[in-house]
Amino acid sequence: MNSAGKNHHSIEDSYSSAHPWRTIALLYGQNGKRFALTLLFFLLKHSPTWVVPLVTANIINVVSDPKHHSQHEIVINALVGVAVTLQNTVTHTVYYRFMSLAARDAEAAMRSAICRRLQQLSISYYKHKSSGALQSKALRDVEAVDQMVRGLFDTGMSATIALLSAIIITAWRAPYFLPFFLLVVPPVCLLRWGLNRRMRQANADFRREIEGMSSRIGNMIDMIPVARAHAVEDVEIAKIDTQLHQVKNSGLRVDFNNALLGSISWVLFTLLNLMGLVTAAWMCYHRVMPLKPGDVVLLSGYFNSISGAVLQIVNIFPSLTKGFESIRSIGDVLESPDVEQNRGKAAIADVRGEFVFDGIDFTYPGSDAPAVRDFHLHVIAGTTVALVGQSGSGKSTMMGLVLGYQRPSRGSIILDGHPMDSLDLRTYREHIAVVSQETLLFQGTLGDNIVYGAEDVSEERLWQAIKDANAYEFVSKLPDGLDTILGERGARLSGGQKQRIAIARAVIRNPRVLILDEATSALDSESEFLVQEALDRLMKQRTTFVVAHRLSTIRNADKIVVMENGQIRESGTLDDLLIRDGVFAKMYNLQIGGAYTRRPVLTA
Repeated sequence: MNSAGKNHHSIEDSYSSAHPWRTIALLYGQNGKRFALTLLFFLLKHSPTWVVPLVTANIINVVSDPKHHSQHEIVINALVGVAVTLQNTVTHTVYYRFMSLAARDAEAAMRSAICRRLQQLSISYYKHKSSGALQSKALRDVEAVDQMVRGLFDTGMSATIALLSAIIITAWRAPYFLPFFLLVVPPVCLLRWGLNRRMRQANADFRREIEGMSSRIGNMIDMIPVARAHAVEDVEIAKIDTQLHQVKNSGLRVDFNNALLGSISWVLFTLLNLMGLVTAAWMCYHRVMPLKPGDVVLLSGYFNSISGAVLQIVNIFPSLTKGFESIRSIGDVLESPDVEQNRGKAAIADVRGEFVFDGIDFTYPGSDAPAVRDFHLHVIAGTTVALVGQSGSGKSTMMGLVLGYQRPSRGSIILDGHPMDSLDLRTYREHIAVVSQETLLFQGTLGDNIVYGAEDVSEERLWQAIKDANAYEFVSKLPDGLDTILGERGARLSGGQKQRIAIARAVIRNPRVLILDEATSALDSESEFLVQEALDRLMKQRTTFVVAHRLSTIRNADKIVVMENGQIRESGTLDDLLIRDGVFAKMYNLQIGGAYTRRPVLTA
């Protein structure tokens, strides 16, 4: 198993956006041996930066004072310089190999952790998040963290080694010159203090604009059929242009701050380098220190190395700021408390399908009024319960509670004698199938869409499910049969065909609990007949919850529950409710009364 698979638990459980350095160590420190080798080869490949200036100084000193030096010293120093330089080709390649392996492992582990947590977050979490913004976290933010760490290692380590080697060798050859190096530190501190906060805010604004743009473009793509039908393409384009203009302005602010930081840094350190050369030459000329011409070159070179190293460190700040902002952004997912808690709870091997709803209340976060109030209902295993009522009456909320997408604010749901909040809902959902008004199909083959979530499905069983779903007629006529590519969201199929594919998917799962959420509401009469016939077969001997506006689809329900303002207003069989002549009877007569006469038993 790769490192991304082995370490996802530690990333999800230990991630801390409030402590970015600790998080970086967590993400990139899981391959200790690989990083140790990376560091070793980095030191070797970088050795010419401090060895060559020393060799150069030695050769200049030999030339400037031939009486006290031998020409063999030139040869020896030259050979050392050549050897150290040539080895860079091999060590640099090996370094990048190890660095790339470690970085790609961490990158994959981060994306794996984000995707895993997205699967664990509650459904309510997604009501307040756009898919474009979440995609940006898994793609752009992870990329920004990766670039930051690579910059820290490549540029930061390079600058650190150059800094340390220059200070150590200067302390050996000209210790009295060291205090002059300290002149580099105050300007760097001022630069960091003055520009880092500005960069951090600019990057945060830019990231938010990018997320907004991603979300807007995703929404535009989803709305293209609607926009085309209403001839409002220009309106949608104007909205996108407005968003792009905001992104452009935010990006310009980031670019300006980067340019300003780079320009100020370059001017300052060029002046400091010139000052270092002049100072070393003045000290040598006036014999202030026992310096030789080669030492002047050495000190000038090392002062240039020090100032350049500090300049590199300062230039890391923008990517560091962007990377830290991305770590915080990723933390929105990995640190979200809105996680469905299943760890340590009882797994379910089998489901009979008996439900007891005991005084259920549910209020959505941020809402004052409950969506469901004082809901009491006993559902016998293998029976069909239909929930009817006007939009906003609480039907869909109840289905969310049955699926475990939400937990009751008050009361409890008992499944086969066990409180649902004590169960591992992942194992419970293995026994559930959902057929909704909007069938979700992915871009793949027809066969893959049908067997989605099922394992070891034989071709014979697959074709039987297709026949049970009344889908055989059109599936058998497709040019590539089960290997037909459906296109994104099943674009090649009609609404009725999609519904029958969804039913075939449910048949394959052989569920004990079935949820039909407006499964026929958007279909024409012919498609509705075929789908309803397939659903009737599917519902046999299964606990079924039906949410329907079309009351003709619930004639055979064992119990009909009429909801109003989140409460049960009436419940009973179809005949019972029609005899009462209450809320349901009025709804029924409005929809069906003109086309159908009451059954004789009801008027007896």
